[in-house]
Amino acid sequence: MKASYYYNHFAYAEAIPFYEKVAGEMNDPVIFSQLADCYSVTNNLQKSAEAYAKAVALPGCSSVVVMRYAQLLMQLTRYDEAAKQLNEYLKTNKTDLRAANMLAGCNSAQGSMSAIPQGVTTLLPFNSDGSEFAPTLWKGKLVFASDTAIDLKKKTDLWTGRSYYNIYSIACDNKGNCGNELNKLTETKKMNTAYHDGPCTFSGDGKLMYYTRSRSKDNFLSKKSISNKDSVVLLEIMIASDYDTTTRKFKTITPFEYNSEEYSVAHPAVSPNGKLLSFSSTKPKGQGGSDLYICRNVRGNWAKPVSAGNAINTEGEEVFPYWADDSTLFFSSDGHEGLGGLDIYKSIWHDNTGTFSQPENIGTPVNSSYDDISLALFADSRSTYFSSNRPSAKGSDNIYFYKKEKIYLQLNVIDSMTRQPIPEASLEITADHDSHVATADVQGHFFKQLYPENRYTINISKTNYNAQQISLFASTLKELDTIVKTVSLYIPPPPPPPVVKKSDTLLPVPLSFTTLVGVPEVNKVYEIGHFYFAYDKSDLNDTAKIVLDSLADYLSTQPTMRIQIRAHTDCRGGDAYNLKLSDARALSVMNYLKKKGIAERRLSYVGLGMREPKVPCPICEKCTEEQFYLNRVLEFKVLEL
Repeated sequence: MKASYYYNHFAYAEAIPFYEKVAGEMNDPVIFSQLADCYSVTNNLQKSAEAYAKAVALPGCSSVVVMRYAQLLMQLTRYDEAAKQLNEYLKTNKTDLRAANMLAGCNSAQGSMSAIPQGVTTLLPFNSDGSEFAPTLWKGKLVFASDTAIDLKKKTDLWTGRSYYNIYSIACDNKGNCGNELNKLTETKKMNTAYHDGPCTFSGDGKLMYYTRSRSKDNFLSKKSISNKDSVVLLEIMIASDYDTTTRKFKTITPFEYNSEEYSVAHPAVSPNGKLLSFSSTKPKGQGGSDLYICRNVRGNWAKPVSAGNAINTEGEEVFPYWADDSTLFFSSDGHEGLGGLDIYKSIWHDNTGTFSQPENIGTPVNSSYDDISLALFADSRSTYFSSNRPSAKGSDNIYFYKKEKIYLQLNVIDSMTRQPIPEASLEITADHDSHVATADVQGHFFKQLYPENRYTINISKTNYNAQQISLFASTLKELDTIVKTVSLYIPPPPPPPVVKKSDTLLPVPLSFTTLVGVPEVNKVYEIGHFYFAYDKSDLNDTAKIVLDSLADYLSTQPTMRIQIRAHTDCRGGDAYNLKLSDARALSVMNYLKKKGIAERRLSYVGLGMREPKVPCPICEKCTEEQFYLNRVLEFKVLEL
């Protein structure tokens, strides 16, 4: 059958249409599982999950297929369903540590995924709809593997249906800013061959490049019958040296001495001091699929590789090692407790014992439920490049930039007049992934960690106070920082009193002014019904006239009372301008009262500008809108009764 032939020769993209044609007719778990494998390799995960579900539902389905289905379900964050499949798998594979770790991951992943990320990831613009992965840093450039077809003569890999990998470079800095010009790292035909070349890494001094390439033969995937030996694509490590910056060529390329014709040796990584080399290999008698191995440098030569040990290697895949320093190893694995797919882990090498510490999952947002691999960490450990096949605007594997960032908000809620804390104010917080309600404490404080790069809107309210809204963007130049915000609430003035009309038999006294003045006293100052002018205005609106009508009515009940009208401004503007503005405000009030029948001899006015603020605000630029508003008050002073 053509489907099986292409599948067995790793031509997954070619196999799909043939499997689709026969799958429904044969109702065979092997057919459905192999179709699911083809979909998975070519990154059609939803269809892959549907095919796996049909396979595991049929009698005779292999437990290996159940495991692959569970892995895919974790990748799709369907953790409850994945746990069900893993429990089924463990019934017949009780000692499989990888399955136990994955089951633990299903139980912990939802909490990890919902936790606030400790930084920001950015999809870099040079990514294509193909595959860009395994970034590394060299001579001020970002170097990585890609199947982007710059070379149109590059053959097509029938496994994925895309071009084979080449090694490319692009100018990038330590802030994730990259240029636009993508180039092959070298024009050497011995390196960028017709088949897969990459990924690569460099020695600490940058003089040697270690890279992975395929050992495929020219007749691979031909329609002729080929031996089983050639039916498996093996990988090997090559070492390039003597780079010529003029010709952009490595003069010398030699194979790694521990390559094999029987199994793959790939993904080399050299410690900065050049004493340790790690790589991934499918060498027989390992822990599982691909294991990590370590070589020591002994007098300029690499000693025989040894397993990285049980702390690192599992029944799953351990790939893409990276030395951040001479003892800190990062690597990717799908066999340790994680979020799904390949996650990146950190482990410490103990040179005296030749062992590694228990790996630590580095968490979100670098890790996801998808395949996350290949760090290129900067010296300050605050930022890194990495690659992932998580869903994005670009297809397949992509390279991301990560900046470590932990941001907190300290919110202080105070009374605008007394400057004292307002206890237990209500907070309504709105942002992507972070919308909820909260309450400040009895000291008016609220403290929380923010999602980086999120725009927050926070509504603050308290009974009897006006509500306030603030907006902020959760970003900082520091790795750890706290945004401090002080929000002042004020008690709004009561509404103006109703207009009281005169009667032939009764002259009612407006309640607001009776309450305000009581028994009036000479030289005492009173606010005119909580009257406030608009910013930079001296004219009277309809609301102002209602208040002044009530004042006129009150004065008519006190025929001997003389008053001085006193107008203020806020602190914005110069002294001379504000005195002129406040004069105009006071005069407009006096003229209005005259029109309402109050004799001019009973009225005088003065503009005080900003000399006697009602609410202290020493630094004008830091005043709030409430403070500005309250300082535009209108008053009267009793001169004579």
